[in-house]
Amino acid sequence: MIEVIAEIIRGPVFIAGETLHCQIQFINKSTNEQNSTNHNGNFEKISWASVQLHCQRYVNDQKVNLQQQQQHHQHQTTNTKSNDSTATNVDVVPLDSTALIATKGETGQTVYTSKPCVLFCDLKLHPGETRTFSYHETISTHVPPTFRGNYVKYSYKLTIGTQRVNCPTTLIRVPFRVLVIPDLDKYIRQDKAAIASSQTGIKVDNPFVCSSRTEIDSLTTALDALQILTSRTHQNVYNISNNRGRVCRLTLFKSNFKLGEDILGTIDFDNTDIPCIQYTVTLQSEEILNPNYRRKSSLLSNITSYTKQAEFCLSTLQTHLSLSIPLSCTPTFSMDLVSLRWKLHFEFVTSKATRSFLPENSDPSASTTWSTPNSIEVESMTWDLPIKILPTNPYFANNVAKVSCTTVVTI
Repeated sequence: MIEVIAEIIRGPVFIAGETLHCQIQFINKSTNEQNSTNHNGNFEKISWASVQLHCQRYVNDQKVNLQQQQQHHQHQTTNTKSNDSTATNVDVVPLDSTALIATKGETGQTVYTSKPCVLFCDLKLHPGETRTFSYHETISTHVPPTFRGNYVKYSYKLTIGTQRVNCPTTLIRVPFRVLVIPDLDKYIRQDKAAIASSQTGIKVDNPFVCSSRTEIDSLTTALDALQILTSRTHQNVYNISNNRGRVCRLTLFKSNFKLGEDILGTIDFDNTDIPCIQYTVTLQSEEILNPNYRRKSSLLSNITSYTKQAEFCLSTLQTHLSLSIPLSCTPTFSMDLVSLRWKLHFEFVTSKATRSFLPENSDPSASTTWSTPNSIEVESMTWDLPIKILPTNPYFANNVAKVSCTTVVTI
């Protein structure tokens, strides 16, 4: 009996372009007494083991039509070779083959696979012996992020294939999450140019590169890029109005946010034309399917609500806005098939009366009494503000990851 333990080092969350490290242990759990009748002697023999990363795409067949995409791929040339490729049809491979088929038993379409890595061939383990192997692979930057939408889902797995002598192939899968930073390749190229220039004596003023760096670290480059993209540059002020006049003024300190951050802002009701009684703001994501792949042209985008803030604001001059972005969300992305956008959805309940509900008192020494009206004629309005949400440090996202980065299987 051999126990296989696969563990992804550091945690299950990575940024596209990072290098994933995995440790795989093969442990012979048998004792000398159990192996006394083994024709191979006092050891267990494993023929081979191989590792591969892959991404599976699952679609809602009732709403998504992939025939357009399949026809598009048929007209593309297939003579381009790279380390990261689209998987081929696995049905032509016999089920009893000794080859590694990382996607064997999976549903959906394989949109990304790494180059297979052979860990060993013909491994012999004596009772109680443990052999440890290390695997590392750089995740391509041209991949979709991990996403669980209503129309499309993207899921990443590390698959280990191994086979004992005269036994079927066993596949061991460890799920992990991928976050994608737009145009990360551009920042990596800038880092490489700056490091090369510093080694030749030419100084390049690059805010993404520390002068002491001598080699590229994709995670450091990604975090530096995120810091620049989500930094506070200037305030964004929006005057929200309807056909009767101005309702309020919204001020946001920035428009690009990272996962786990708080969306902060202020809402001013001073010097407005219409009294606002209540407002609600909701953080929403919008999953938009490419019209070319919709089974029905009338299919709408899928909207999902997350955090919400509601407040009664009658006679309020100013209030604040604070919405947290969950670390488990998927950042903004756009693919040929589907795209994900984020927005702040505002709902305002305003009064049809333009006068103030509070009585005016010109004499400060006199007291006045105010009671709420029995009824108020109101009307509602909605307004959407697009925002951009980017990934965060994968170490932070590991704290809320719901998937285990360790898989134990007995073969």
